[in-house]
Amino acid sequence: MNLVAPIADLCNYLLFSILAGHVVLQFVPDSKKPSIILPKPILLLCTLGIIFFTFVPVFSLIMFFRESVGFTAAAASVLLRFQIGQGWVFNTLFAIFLWLTLYLNRSKYLQAFWILLMIMTVGYSSHVSTQSFVIGIFSHTTHFLMVTIWVGVVLQVSWFSKDKEHWSKFLQWFSPLAVVCMINIFATGFVIMFTIEKPAEYVNGWATPYGRMLLFKHISIVPIIMFAFINGILARKAATVSYDPRKWLKAESVILLLVFFFTAVMGTLSPPYEMVNAAKAATTPTWIDWLLAKNLIVPIEIVFAPTFLSIILVSAALLFLLLIFVSYKSMSPVFATVFGGCFILTFYLGLMFSCVLYPII
Repeated sequence: MNLVAPIADLCNYLLFSILAGHVVLQFVPDSKKPSIILPKPILLLCTLGIIFFTFVPVFSLIMFFRESVGFTAAAASVLLRFQIGQGWVFNTLFAIFLWLTLYLNRSKYLQAFWILLMIMTVGYSSHVSTQSFVIGIFSHTTHFLMVTIWVGVVLQVSWFSKDKEHWSKFLQWFSPLAVVCMINIFATGFVIMFTIEKPAEYVNGWATPYGRMLLFKHISIVPIIMFAFINGILARKAATVSYDPRKWLKAESVILLLVFFFTAVMGTLSPPYEMVNAAKAATTPTWIDWLLAKNLIVPIEIVFAPTFLSIILVSAALLFLLLIFVSYKSMSPVFATVFGGCFILTFYLGLMFSCVLYPII
């Protein structure tokens, strides 16, 4: 399940985004968006896929308890008593109604209603809701809703549009929407993060795999902001006939999928609060162990002590960030995507090689 679970979560984020983007764009007049062709079978498969992929962590939990109480008792307990199981039951029910609504071509308002309820079940099943029920559900639901709306529209327009007509009118409403989504994502993200761990413990959390994935996720937001600036502002000034904005939106969507991947991996890891009493003596860690936060002593205090190597890596990361704009000037979104990935990796390595560990005894 170590490999299957994050893949399932990644698929969930992708499928939810496709459905959310489809619903949102139905409320936009045809004169203010490109022509989009998304076959109904894909939408129906996305709905069924969510039912299947959201069951993966539930099944993993059932199998965990199976050896002690048996499969039937474990399944009944997880589905009826655990939030993750209850969330899957409700999510499946709402997904079936959404599938029927899509299949019968019913109201877009009804589609929006079912997808909103499905997103609420994700918030109900989240880590943060187990820490603070009301705040957790509200913050995680809002966070996930804003992400799926933003990413969903980007995916629809970049991968399923058949032309680039009405592009300026599309940006007139999507750019402000993206800004609103981004502000909400940042605000709710801070609430989620600081509900799970104290602000002062953020850096020390890097000693855990969860903290490392959270750091990766935060770093990857920087190139997304760069791509959003290019697609939302600079693209309006591109007047050449050969310029195709959809290529740059595809590049942005690739970096967004990286964020989904880091988030998916986080969902399979234990948050720092679950590891407070799980201190373990480490063997002598290799540099790979250090980068992956394995074989470390928990709890640990991390102190910044920049080295020549770390300064070089951070400088290289900033250079890669600059090269994203250089790529835009030469109309090369593929190179910009590569530079975005290089920024994430080199900036992460620069921070890691700037850290010194002090075990807390």
